[in-house]
Amino acid sequence: MSRRLLALWLVACALPGVAWSQVDDEALRQAKALFFDRQYREARAAWQGVVDAGGGKEAQSALYWVARCSESLGESERALAEYERYLAARPSDRALAEEARTSRVAASLPAASVRRSRKSSRPAPLETIRSASASFLASSGFGS
Repeated sequence: MSRRLLALWLVACALPGVAWSQVDDEALRQAKALFFDRQYREARAAWQGVVDAGGGKEAQSALYWVARCSESLGESERALAEYERYLAARPSDRALAEEARTSRVAASLPAASVRRSRKSSRPAPLETIRSASASFLASSGFGS
């Protein structure tokens, strides 16, 4: 009898976790759909909701998507700050981290503005892009 009660208690404790992960999945689907429907303001709010809810990797990736929404809305300074926040979280997704480092918004801002907004010892995104471009051109023999 006590084993049955223990089993029922374990199942009851697990159910809220299952419902929570379904809510998270729905929130992620909604945020993605809004972004790809080009409803960037609503998508940013949805992605921010994922960030606020926490949840590890999803919340970390959501930081990137918040910045992408701001970039798509033409809010360059805000997007740069949000990319910085994402990179400061030391993301595990290397592809998204590289996208954040080399975003169009970083390349479009004046170099002085990029440097002024940075608070870490990492090179400014514009400098990283220039360095990578120079390395590529040198290795391809361009201009020789």
